[in-house]
Amino acid sequence: MASDKKFKLCITMAGAVSAGGYTAGVLDYLLETLELWEQAKEKNRNLGVNHSNYDHSIPMHEVEIDVISGSSAGGISGTLTLLALADKDHKSYNKDNPNGENNIFYKSWVEMADDAESDTVEKLLGTKDLKQYGEVRSLLNTEAIEVIADKALSITNQRPMPRYASKSLDVILTTTNLRGLNFMVDFDGSGRSSSNGTVITNHGGFFRYKLNNDQFSPGIPDNEDALYYVLDFKKPEDMQYLKDATLSTAAFPIGLKSREITISKEYIKRYPKYLFGKTKGITPIIPEGDNYSFSSVDGGVINNEPYGIGLKVLKEKNQNHFRDDKYAVIMVDPFPNKDHDVEKTGSSITKIAGGLFKALRNQVMFNQDGILDALELNDRTKFLIEPIRKIEINGEWVRPKSDLASAPISGFAGFLNRDLREHDFQLGRKNCQTFLRYYFAVSEENIEARLCEQVVPKAKERFEFSLPPRDPNGKKFFPIIPDMRILKNFNEQVDVTNFGKDAKIELFPYPKISFVAFEKKYKKLIKQRIGKLTGGLIHNRFAAWLANTIVVKRKGYKFVRNALYNSLKENGLLNDN
Repeated sequence: MASDKKFKLCITMAGAVSAGGYTAGVLDYLLETLELWEQAKEKNRNLGVNHSNYDHSIPMHEVEIDVISGSSAGGISGTLTLLALADKDHKSYNKDNPNGENNIFYKSWVEMADDAESDTVEKLLGTKDLKQYGEVRSLLNTEAIEVIADKALSITNQRPMPRYASKSLDVILTTTNLRGLNFMVDFDGSGRSSSNGTVITNHGGFFRYKLNNDQFSPGIPDNEDALYYVLDFKKPEDMQYLKDATLSTAAFPIGLKSREITISKEYIKRYPKYLFGKTKGITPIIPEGDNYSFSSVDGGVINNEPYGIGLKVLKEKNQNHFRDDKYAVIMVDPFPNKDHDVEKTGSSITKIAGGLFKALRNQVMFNQDGILDALELNDRTKFLIEPIRKIEINGEWVRPKSDLASAPISGFAGFLNRDLREHDFQLGRKNCQTFLRYYFAVSEENIEARLCEQVVPKAKERFEFSLPPRDPNGKKFFPIIPDMRILKNFNEQVDVTNFGKDAKIELFPYPKISFVAFEKKYKKLIKQRIGKLTGGLIHNRFAAWLANTIVVKRKGYKFVRNALYNSLKENGLLNDN
């Protein structure tokens, strides 16, 4: 089959809160590079290998995105990737499009909900939601998130998937199901009574989508083993399904409101078989009715780095590719876990509480679906793109305390200012450029076996590189996705004539914000939000008024203010004297 000659790719994206702008920058550069390469290959195909204008420096192997998985902010970016691939009007952010026009990544993660009426912070601090619901559903008003989703989830000029995206592309968004799915475990093997059984509950889950085409019809597939839904972007209800799932995976607990999700009972009936296969003695307890509803919060609570489920699906679809190592997974993680602390927790009640939360969190991540598949990956089949920024201090290039401008306040800082998000978006593009050129590669001796094509000498001369860098006697590698902005990769010659500053991306200056100006603009709104939250939580009006007047607004604002100021200052983001 022709697809057996394609190198299969799984892109998986971790949660990142507002630092999703970094992930968006990575994806934007990745798709642009694939598109430039495809255009060059298509020109060669039309000319034919014997034509005088055929460019023999263009590698002609095929790379195909087959699975996209994401959690929280990574889930949002997964949905945006699907939309970008399907949108004929999508344009990459580059020197020719510096304002990110028709770029869903830039619009969603850099501009966010900013408009002429109010910016993203003002929307997050608004209080209309408290009056609308008559109860406190989240610390922040999620209107800003709704605005972003409404702008992003629409396509007016749909196109077929490009050659570098599979017709059977899967998009997987993780979720945390607060209701949970129950299963009866039969301990006597008879299956006649529940008296000898016990109920176990699963709270992790995922939404899995494909896009309709000549191979996949819209809706739930007839095959009872198929656990996915085929979207038709022309149907408003399908776009609503995708919106609900996307907002669900990003419903940061407490901070943003949970989402009420309703899905077909048929999907639920198929889910247990996916979990347990044909294991006997485990019976799903399926609620009555045609549909199943549950409260959903951030998918990152249970599965923040969903490479396991992404690889599990990729392996199910491509057994031969896994056998021959004709695949790879790229993990985009703005905040990869670097915690090596194995010290004892301590004995105080607060230490125990903190240690308990950390232990539960770590164990959930350890048990995530598909983790064993991820651990079995072979050499040069798994790759990580993480933020890397270097600054010069006393003549030496070193890593700063924080690579991302959005990192402070546990990743929420990016919501405060567009400049922080724009910096991280550009850093994502720069890091992806370096990754594709000098990391995402196969060794010279495995080129034909893994990429299914012979690479001619001119292509090797243009794109091959060595480790150590520029060492003619070093080990040679060939990029899996060649970057057309390169003239000669070995010694870092780039095509400035045709691509200008995009040929070698430079970092934006690390942004600085004025905390004085921030307080002047948002202090009143923060105190107002705190007051309304208190009123919503304390139902006695007099008590709420008294608490607000005497304590809550003042101390609450002081707490928020100090947390913001200290975190921004610690990360070098303030320009106040």
